[in-house]
Amino acid sequence: MKKHRRDILALAEKYRGSAVPPCEHFRECGGCLFQDISYEMQLALKREYLNALFSDIAHIEDIIPSTPYGYRNRMDFVTAFGKIGLRKAGRYRHVVDIRGCALMQEKSNTLLQKLRPLLSEVEDYDYQHHHGYLRYVVLRQAYFTGETMVNFVTAGSEDRLSAFLGPILDETDSSSMLFNDSFADTSYGNVYSTLKRGYITEEFDSIRYTITPHAFFQSNSLVARELYRRVKEIAAERSILDLFCGAGTISLFIADTAAHVTGVEISRESIDAAEENRIINNVGNVHFVCADARHFLAEHALDYDITIIDPPRGGLHPKLVQILAKRAPAHIVYISCNPPLLREDLALLQNYSIESVTAFDMFPQTPHIELLALLCRK
Repeated sequence: MKKHRRDILALAEKYRGSAVPPCEHFRECGGCLFQDISYEMQLALKREYLNALFSDIAHIEDIIPSTPYGYRNRMDFVTAFGKIGLRKAGRYRHVVDIRGCALMQEKSNTLLQKLRPLLSEVEDYDYQHHHGYLRYVVLRQAYFTGETMVNFVTAGSEDRLSAFLGPILDETDSSSMLFNDSFADTSYGNVYSTLKRGYITEEFDSIRYTITPHAFFQSNSLVARELYRRVKEIAAERSILDLFCGAGTISLFIADTAAHVTGVEISRESIDAAEENRIINNVGNVHFVCADARHFLAEHALDYDITIIDPPRGGLHPKLVQILAKRAPAHIVYISCNPPLLREDLALLQNYSIESVTAFDMFPQTPHIELLALLCRK
């Protein structure tokens, strides 16, 4: 990812100056890197980068666009050194005090504004010396339902917050407190107090998803729905194996046109959430399995018409790529947010032809890009 970042930032220099950044924190905060590039030029920049990267194996004609701002479903704000905000660009030990974020949706920005004075009464956390109380404030907002969630990650499991939060709890749909006393600087932890409901829901077309404090969900619902619609077209009337299925978001979305879907995920918590989502949506032709993707694929690769792969940002384990090459399912839909790793894996799958590579601008104002590659066994 570091090389990808260097390469696309170097290419971006010729596009800079085509827009006026709307955010007062741009160039100081490390969240956005392209606000001084018009959105039209951002798409051109990403298309140019991708076609250079995939020049010998695929051509990317277009990028499915997003709304340039106000798209993010989740923002994690660190609370440290008397500030609530994001890391300074390239300076891990410095926090930029954020009063509002152009990437967040409107309700989330309003909640942040109301939270700031309330949390001034609460001890924050020094992540350099590892002492203090409140580590992170996590804001989540479902794009299509508008439901909001506010979570607090604390270094102690005692409740020093709820006395200050009355106005916020009245205005949000869900709020939880999470305990994390480790040295790891993460915005996750064990839920030790549910202040309100403990989940929100999102809806893609007619499918509803439950989002809990730990649940992974795409950062950009608008573009994720377009990606899922594309997968649904490919999956029509086929039997589908959905590896790394998470909470069943793709499996359930494509179920009404697919013949049958099996979702595989190693996390028991995710599989439980997927099963709950299946019941909520009354879907009968989806089956979820808690298993290691490599082991399941080795045994069942040829049992399905299409194998969907949507791995974490770190990409596929080399042994799983070897299994794909050896067992060779008929069709692969490979979804990736890491273009260089996708390029490397495609080069290893010599027994497949690349039918198409489609780009989705899941992360405007940043160098990141989501790709969907459709592969067919030769």
